[in-house]
Amino acid sequence: MNADAGHRTLPHTADTRIQAWAPTTGECIAQAVLGMADSFLDLRGAAAGSECDLHVGPGEPQDQLVAVLDEVIYLMDTTGQIPINVATQQEENRLSLHLTMADLTTVPQTGAVPKAVALHQLTFEHRAGQWTCTVTLDV
Repeated sequence: MNADAGHRTLPHTADTRIQAWAPTTGECIAQAVLGMADSFLDLRGAAAGSECDLHVGPGEPQDQLVAVLDEVIYLMDTTGQIPINVATQQEENRLSLHLTMADLTTVPQTGAVPKAVALHQLTFEHRAGQWTCTVTLDV
């Protein structure tokens, strides 16, 4: 990941709110994925167990963000795996993500597990050479 990229959890009354930033939309989405994982797990020391590729077709960045986060939540529910590293590749308006996954049962849980992506107050914008997204996760 780029040194100009990152993520953080924002205060929210009932749900989990994540903000991510990076120089490209793909890296910003990758940071949001890691931010979601960090919001309820202690990933320090997490061991890679498998790998997974996701491909997102053309669309607006916020739609791609929702598609990726929805897919990661689905993978958590169906495979018991969580991304601990995300590499992205953008080609025109398409996005490919390579996820390094860890088994959820081996990672300490520190918060509420996200169940869905909320569309209200979703933002994805470009300012001063940096992409920033903010998303609320229902828990």
